[in-house]
Amino acid sequence: MQKRGWSRGAEHRAVFDAWLQVVPATIGKRARPVSFRSGKLILVIESAPLLDELRCFRQSEMLALINRKLSAAGHHVLVQRLEFRRS
Repeated sequence: MQKRGWSRGAEHRAVFDAWLQVVPATIGKRARPVSFRSGKLILVIESAPLLDELRCFRQSEMLALINRKLSAAGHHVLVQRLEFRRS
């Protein structure tokens, strides 16, 4: 990974940027990425209704969008799981 210029910080930036680019602005204002490790992206959500919506109805959609964005940008990183936490 280091030969390709990848570090943990570069992975975080790529994944966090992908999240910000694919999530609608209304969600992005209330849901922010805080950690990415071992394929798991942890997001802090400001409201309980949004937390339920993301967890129950939109998790697979968001995961697919993030990975599609990362792949299109040429990044060799894969988000395997999303974990939503209440702030």
